[in-house]
Amino acid sequence: AYRGAALRVPRARRARVPRLGRASVRPLAAGKRDGRGSETWKDGRADAFDATGKDAVLIGKGLRKTHDGERYQFRNVDFALSEGQRVAIVGPNGSGKSTLLSVLAGKDVGREDGELWMRKDLNLAFLEQEPPFDPELGVLEAVYARDTPLMQLLRRYDRIMADAAAGDINEAKMAEVLEQMDALEAWDTETKAHAALDKLGCAEFLTRKMGELSGGQRKRVALAAALIEEPDMLVLDEPTNHLSVEGVEWLEKRLQQMTNTATLLVSHDRAFIDAVCSDILELDGTGGSHRHRGGYAAYLEGREQRWAAEAQAVAAAKNTLRKEQEWMRRQPKARATKEKARIERFYSLTERAANKGSKAKTVDLVESKVSRMGDVIVEFDDASLAFYGDDGEPNKKILDRFSYAFSKGEKIGLVGPNGAGKTTFLKTIMGEIELDSGWVSVGETIQFGYYSQIANFRDENLTVVEFVREIESEASCAVGGFGGNGGMTAYKLLERFNFAGAKQMTKIKDLSGGEQRRLQLLSVLALCPNFLILDEPTNDLDLDTIEALEEALEDFDGCVLVVSHDRAFVDNLVDHIFVFDGKGGIDDWNGDYSALRRYLKKMDDERLAAKALGEKNGGRGDPDAPELTEEELAEQKARRQRERDVLKEAHNAPSVIDKIERALAVLEQDIEAIDKRMLACGSDVSAAQEVQLEKDAKTAKQDLYMAEWERLEGVMEQAELILAEEA
Repeated sequence: AYRGAALRVPRARRARVPRLGRASVRPLAAGKRDGRGSETWKDGRADAFDATGKDAVLIGKGLRKTHDGERYQFRNVDFALSEGQRVAIVGPNGSGKSTLLSVLAGKDVGREDGELWMRKDLNLAFLEQEPPFDPELGVLEAVYARDTPLMQLLRRYDRIMADAAAGDINEAKMAEVLEQMDALEAWDTETKAHAALDKLGCAEFLTRKMGELSGGQRKRVALAAALIEEPDMLVLDEPTNHLSVEGVEWLEKRLQQMTNTATLLVSHDRAFIDAVCSDILELDGTGGSHRHRGGYAAYLEGREQRWAAEAQAVAAAKNTLRKEQEWMRRQPKARATKEKARIERFYSLTERAANKGSKAKTVDLVESKVSRMGDVIVEFDDASLAFYGDDGEPNKKILDRFSYAFSKGEKIGLVGPNGAGKTTFLKTIMGEIELDSGWVSVGETIQFGYYSQIANFRDENLTVVEFVREIESEASCAVGGFGGNGGMTAYKLLERFNFAGAKQMTKIKDLSGGEQRRLQLLSVLALCPNFLILDEPTNDLDLDTIEALEEALEDFDGCVLVVSHDRAFVDNLVDHIFVFDGKGGIDDWNGDYSALRRYLKKMDDERLAAKALGEKNGGRGDPDAPELTEEELAEQKARRQRERDVLKEAHNAPSVIDKIERALAVLEQDIEAIDKRMLACGSDVSAAQEVQLEKDAKTAKQDLYMAEWERLEGVMEQAELILAEEA
């Protein structure tokens, strides 16, 4: 973090990170389209699931869900899940992913036809998007509330022990329950529960009741409850929503360890899908379903091939149809059997030529105009902020003397554990939360666009088009043209966001969660802000919309601040990353998130290696070195930490120096222009004094930049000495 000096840093040049799943994957075999679905098998992954010798836990046949008897979310879905298999369901918003997930979890809500078989006595854990809880339960009580054999046993054990403590001792029951506790290895369940709650960011609200928690906090508790034991089948609806990146990575490892658990999930996180699932079930949005083996890359490859084959088939049918139409216009008598068969083929060709295939319409995000941005964008200077307890003492630091100046075109990611203050930081920028000390300055030309975690609408009884009409006049006044394009109507804008036809007349409350988020995104971009603040923007969006958003933001000329657990989204978008440590400190990492995680892992490995070496040598790193006092050991530890800090800052120093040099060049031009204005003042002392004050401010900033430039040069020299000593 930059402390004590406000630096204006122009946009850094960044290397593009390849999009997940864009690599070419050669199919070894491809299934045929049968009118309802298709299969694409990709065997390029070493961890592709092999069902040989595995027992089936679930089989569904002919599953169907329709809106009105004509439009299908999914139709005639055949699906099987084996022990240890992990499958992701993907598809556009509104295609029925969550509905199908509920059906396959054994809930009949939404299933209109088909058969579903589940293994007898199947232990199933289902994480819903909005998990239900008794609001009076404490967090740990809620974790133990599941109706499974293990949880039932734990509650029975607690009752018997409570009776025994009250003097009602039943030795037979006690012996039986103790034997069952041993058989189910239930003694370490509490340890597992606390570990899961801690890794998922629940430690800070363990003492609260479920009714006092936010929706995201309840979801994390429900996820912990599903993971503390290994069920036969795990069904997860958007499990990564509301998790930190660290929480997502822990969840990946936990699921990979559950080798006997069949897992079925819906997720928008491409990196998570690739790390966890080797099979994908695609709902195409037109009623069809398609199986892909090989992860997210295989899904993209198989889908593109299917679309190409469908387009080729339609083109061939149209070409043949043109010839047959000429024959039909001659009005054959159709008395012969061959002529009747040809007429039947004509009508069949007509249907095939009109077939739109399985490619649903995708989002075409509006090309937003960006309002003019002045020299001052957003600047922090020595900013501090904390939350205070009832005793008036700070119990949570958010900012500790933070200084930074944003530059036009910057795209910055915010990462850190849950509760570290990322959302609070965003609200501080927008003026919703005041600092304890220091200041934040927002330029007069800055227009914020805030895309919050949760879609909140003033009136959910409004139809989609009524809602957009409400913001139409505001958008036109703000940028001189609705959605950044003069003359664009509400209907046209809705079509570009994939709200066409009857969907425009749908009430907001009847939209799926993903469709509501897409409508919320429309309302933000339609106002054409020049400083976008995105708080978990990928939550509930379908994968195609996420990629469309990435492409739109790549060419966005304003500033972008993004909080996201979606590592692929962060890697593809941001220039650098603010890393929140949860104690008020913010480190500026120059690079993408994947590089940051590799660096942090390397540091952790080095610390663990040093610790292991110390333990092996009785607390000393070198067995031949003299024994150190406690003060000397503490100084050695502090010195190593200082060296790590120097190496970390030296990693970022070259890019920061480059930004400073460009800023100094701009300041030089500004000062030259001021000198010319000073000469033009002539004998006007008052005007000359105002110009001199402006020059003094520019010169002071120039001195500040030069001091920081010299300091960073010194840091790089120190790093070279440290590395030379280590070598």
